[in-house]
Amino acid sequence: MRTSFAITNARLVDPATEYDGPGGVLVEDGRIAQTGESLDLSGAETVIDAGGKILAPALIDLRAAKEPALTSDGETQSSLAAGAAAGGFGTVVLAPNETSPLDVAGGFAGMVRSLSQHGVRVHSAAAATHRLQGEAMAEIGLMAKAGAVYVGQGDHTIEDSRTLRRVMSYASQFDLWLALRPEDAHLSRHAVTTESDWSARMGLPAEPAIAERMAVDRYASIAALSGGKLMIDRLSTRDGLDALRAARQRDIEVAATAAIAHLSLNEVDAGGLDSAVRMLPPLRLEEDRRALIDAVARGEIDAIVSDHRPTPFDDKGEPFAMAIAGTMALETLLASLLALVHDDELSLVEALRPVTCGPADLLGLPQGRLQENAPADLVLIDGDKPWVCDPDTFQSPRGNSAWAGRRFMGRAIQTFVDGQAIYNYNG
Repeated sequence: MRTSFAITNARLVDPATEYDGPGGVLVEDGRIAQTGESLDLSGAETVIDAGGKILAPALIDLRAAKEPALTSDGETQSSLAAGAAAGGFGTVVLAPNETSPLDVAGGFAGMVRSLSQHGVRVHSAAAATHRLQGEAMAEIGLMAKAGAVYVGQGDHTIEDSRTLRRVMSYASQFDLWLALRPEDAHLSRHAVTTESDWSARMGLPAEPAIAERMAVDRYASIAALSGGKLMIDRLSTRDGLDALRAARQRDIEVAATAAIAHLSLNEVDAGGLDSAVRMLPPLRLEEDRRALIDAVARGEIDAIVSDHRPTPFDDKGEPFAMAIAGTMALETLLASLLALVHDDELSLVEALRPVTCGPADLLGLPQGRLQENAPADLVLIDGDKPWVCDPDTFQSPRGNSAWAGRRFMGRAIQTFVDGQAIYNYNG
């Protein structure tokens, strides 16, 4: 059945064209029919007056965790999708992690289909190696045929360079990026914080920033050798950025992501040893955070990821050095980006580019932009809405948020996927 509605009187923000100005969109049968200030509303069944609120493409997240099983206090398919929709996301990619490696093809396509029944578009990455078989290459080809959108390795590197070359070469046959966290297998092992004066005083095992530079250099060399597509996953230091820039001077395909935590928090936030801010990579120095912000502004970071990890209460309740790494971020990522805009660290277009057209371009997705015939995946944002982060109000039953208690300005008011409203803010 033909359906049509319009959103007018909005602040239209389309990072793909760098447009930030007045306008609206007309949606017909789940796709964008018109954009701009002058819309033909004669056939619109409903007209929504945005009242000057921000209208942008729905957000895209390339890294969210999947629970390995549905436990009494765990994230479910419904709560993951609901949290994503409330955060303004229209597309989420599940990524391999320690407890859910995503390293076998059996049931892969069915898992993605079942998760996609909850409104948000859900894709999945494939693991590069089998978690329980050392560094044996996983069933990448079969998972690619089942719909994997990239290949990843979670929080761990591939230590054997020969295996890394084989994986990168094989993934490139399916035109898939290989996402690797930039860590040195020995300098980074057992680290729970970044190397600094503070970590030395606290006696905590620490990861030096140079470990990222060394890893990026190594990955780039193997990418040059194999002809593969390299994605530096969750870059977090100025040293790593320097290595990324050097890699881009070479004849290789290299992309980079950064986690929202490393753009909005630093090692000072971990000073109280609250396990909620224990994460991988660890929080870095303020100079690293500022370097990442500058890289986002320059367009050097292709995607900002939530690295959303709802962790069990028992695991997160351990002392800082023993607690499982990870924080929930789907429902706070947009507000964290808007905080950077309010603080004049980024423009709105710069902040939204790596969560809309940036990741869409990496994966070849049609959404993430406001153009005619693109999927009507949209988010309406009240950029000045004040609220306090309270994990008890989140869609997830878990509560491990590094931003708990933080005051924000701005949140998603409505989220649309294929022209269907999947979230409406009732506050």
